[in-house]
Amino acid sequence: PSDMMDGRVRAIRAALDENQKEEIGILSYAAKYASAFYGPFRDALGSHAALGTAKSLGVADKKTYQMDPANTDEALREVAFDLDEGADLVMVKPAMSCLDIIYRVKQTFGVPTLAYQVSGEYAMIQAATANGWL
Repeated sequence: PSDMMDGRVRAIRAALDENQKEEIGILSYAAKYASAFYGPFRDALGSHAALGTAKSLGVADKKTYQMDPANTDEALREVAFDLDEGADLVMVKPAMSCLDIIYRVKQTFGVPTLAYQVSGEYAMIQAATANGWL
């Protein structure tokens, strides 16, 4: 699950187990940090405009559930919760700016740890390549 809501992994694991699908693994977006690197994706979807409408209605932006990059210990707590609920693999995003977190998660838990490169990271690499910087 990508929404980082408490209990979501446990509910999915229970539903899979109840339906004799114990062999199906669960990938949790366990550590999802607030980042400007999501901008190109949101632009492509037009979600910046939708976000403006949501804010006018008093709804907070995604930073209400995405983690603060300055709080690195929160990632370890969230990964521990998701593993306890039944996650088999965990993901950290955005990848490039969270390599320290990816390392800590892998060293601490020893589970498959995935790095998710988001649209802004990809755009930055493409721009650097186009300008001859890479």
